[in-house]
Amino acid sequence: MIGLTRSQDVDPRFFLPMPKAPPSKIWLEDEYRTLISSLQNEDLDKCLKHFATKALQLGNNADERDSLFSFGGRGLEFAKSVSSVPEERVEIVCLQALASHSADFRCCQNIIKMGGVQLLQQTYTKRHKSIVIRRQIAKTLGNLSVHQCFHEEIVRAGWVTVLSRWISSSDLTLSLHAARTLANLDTDFVSCTFEDGVYLIHPIYREKESINADIVFVHGLLGGPFKTWRQQDRKGPGADKSSDGTESVKKGTYTFCWPKDWLAKDCGNIRILSVEYDTDLSTWNANCPFETEKRSLTVRASSILQKLKKADIDSRPIIWVGHSMGGLLIKQILSIADDTQGLDNIVNNTVGVLFYSTPHRGSSLAHLSNQASLIVAPTVEVKEMGRDSPMLRRLHKDFQQLVMEHGIPCLSFGELEKTQIRTTKLKMLIVPPESSDPGIGEFHAMKTSHLNICKPWDRDSELYTETLKFIRRCLPQGRIENILRAGMTFKDSDR
Repeated sequence: MIGLTRSQDVDPRFFLPMPKAPPSKIWLEDEYRTLISSLQNEDLDKCLKHFATKALQLGNNADERDSLFSFGGRGLEFAKSVSSVPEERVEIVCLQALASHSADFRCCQNIIKMGGVQLLQQTYTKRHKSIVIRRQIAKTLGNLSVHQCFHEEIVRAGWVTVLSRWISSSDLTLSLHAARTLANLDTDFVSCTFEDGVYLIHPIYREKESINADIVFVHGLLGGPFKTWRQQDRKGPGADKSSDGTESVKKGTYTFCWPKDWLAKDCGNIRILSVEYDTDLSTWNANCPFETEKRSLTVRASSILQKLKKADIDSRPIIWVGHSMGGLLIKQILSIADDTQGLDNIVNNTVGVLFYSTPHRGSSLAHLSNQASLIVAPTVEVKEMGRDSPMLRRLHKDFQQLVMEHGIPCLSFGELEKTQIRTTKLKMLIVPPESSDPGIGEFHAMKTSHLNICKPWDRDSELYTETLKFIRRCLPQGRIENILRAGMTFKDSDR
């Protein structure tokens, strides 16, 4: 059944409808409160515990809900913007809490034990028209699917039928959550695991062709895997409003993910992954008073590296693509891998690195006033990206040495247009050319802003054509080169 679901253009009549969810005897909100309360224990991540405890103080008064029921990040303010129904707003925040807890295996065990999969069923039956609720359900299912011991529970609840529709959804976020879940469930075909924060962009269906290389995209501050890598937004009379309020060109000519819609077609036999990590204004841990050290480059890079290792990132040639701080994370990932026994294959297999406005020598953001700094970036990131930061100098020196030793080609783009800082009238070059030029490989200064440097205007724009040429040069030209690079020997069947 999973294999059928991961087959492109499969007839939906193959799948039985989701079984009816057992009727709830109490309000969904109360069921979620009971479930979230059961997930709390002394060993739980401090930030998860902080926001869950805060939420569980919620009273019955609607005004009190609006002021207290916040799980960090945008909380109910976000929920208010997507629903006019107070009850639904609370359910959305409950689902955000559940999705965040589901990244912890022990919480997953309790979610299953307490009937969390059936609770998601009830929520979907009641709110199936809400795209925000569908996304949060899909994210939770994706986290549960990481663990093979929960697969039967997910299948038995009828979620495969729903996921078979979601994987082909026009909503990129929902589609990629579903693709990740189904890939984790497809243990007969997929030999790796996609953990929370690692998304399979391509191929999302089963393919007969072998994969010759991996391309890994890492977003920057205020970015994400579902929005950073879109085509540049259009404005004007010929543009249509997209689902998130931004303007785009007419339906069918705009892509919310150019690696998925363009690169996958222009480069054959590749796997494309996109990495997600928490950023200052849009995450669960954004306002957590605990463990701010988790936001440092070193800790983040270590976490991403371990997740990519489980996604089998070290078994074939790799090309890394980073925007802004994402480029710094890539450098830190490679530095850690180079110094860690058992991870050196990641460096040995790296065949190219591409930077979009990466602040190799620091960013101007770090020199804004304290008030503006709080608006655009959290404290840890601001400190680490300061101009002439000793940490950045050391990281770049290590990277230069690594590139020279392994002969890794690099391509870099830098911005020439100023970016308006959100909620202020201030415009500035976020990463000036003297910082975005690493002094290694090719460098192109582009007449575009920091936010648009990774968003090509169209498929013929210089940003995309230069990116494509570089990636094609780095890719192995055929199976023989791939085998030789891996140090493998031919079997009789290969001759």
